[in-house]
Amino acid sequence: MQHINDWLKHIAHNYILVIIAAVLFFAVKAVIGWYTYRHYDRKLDALTDKVNRLLEQKKTTD
Repeated sequence: MQHINDWLKHIAHNYILVIIAAVLFFAVKAVIGWYTYRHYDRKLDALTDKVNRLLEQKKTTD
């Protein structure tokens, strides 16, 4: 356990590594968010198309 604490203290003092880790974390988070947005945007587009088709069918039957 002491070895891990020493290693963490060494890393904490190396600010460049901390900054690189933060940049990588937020870059990966942004990419995951972008893919999630695309996924749900496609689902929303499909739902919008379906609602529009149903509304057009309702207009033609009225």
